[in-house]
Amino acid sequence: MAVATIQHEPTPEYPAIKPGMMGMYIFLASEVMFFGSLFATYFYLVGSHPTWPPTPPSNTPEYYVSWWPIPFFNTIWLLSSGVTAHFGLEGLAHDRRRQFFILWTATILLGVIFELGQVYEFVNAFQRGLNLTANSFASAFFLMTGFHGAHVLGGLILLVLILYRATRGQFSSRNHVGPGAVTLYWHFVDVVWIFLFGILYLGITAGR
Repeated sequence: MAVATIQHEPTPEYPAIKPGMMGMYIFLASEVMFFGSLFATYFYLVGSHPTWPPTPPSNTPEYYVSWWPIPFFNTIWLLSSGVTAHFGLEGLAHDRRRQFFILWTATILLGVIFELGQVYEFVNAFQRGLNLTANSFASAFFLMTGFHGAHVLGGLILLVLILYRATRGQFSSRNHVGPGAVTLYWHFVDVVWIFLFGILYLGITAGR
């Protein structure tokens, strides 16, 4: 009598994506479309104006924002926070908890410094007459940087929550999907800022 043999499909060599990470990928896909629409609107405004940005009152160059010094250093702080978040996660993945706590605390501090720098930039711009209703450039500038700042604030809240849960022993080398998802989100806000800095700051005032 022939004996039927059951052939098992080979196990994939790559690990399956965890549901938490898949959820973050889907969320970030929606965020790409959101910020993509903002950038598309901005470039439409650029193309629909003969002069961009619109000439400020009394032709004063100081009316617009400058890439130096706060935005430049803000870029360094935010990109550095991405590095500390990444290597902090690497520490957790290898059960180096001290490395994780130190680097994620540094990530939070750098993110807070970035937010304070943005607040300073907004206040300084308001004092020089640049506000949401000044012209189309001002509206786009505050809308795009404001939404990004809100996303950074949301990321800071997530970082603090993850750090708090880590102090309670809820993450380890075998269970760190939450920190991985938040790190991925933090890298996303880093990348968005690179485009904002290049378009709204360098692209407008670097040659002034």
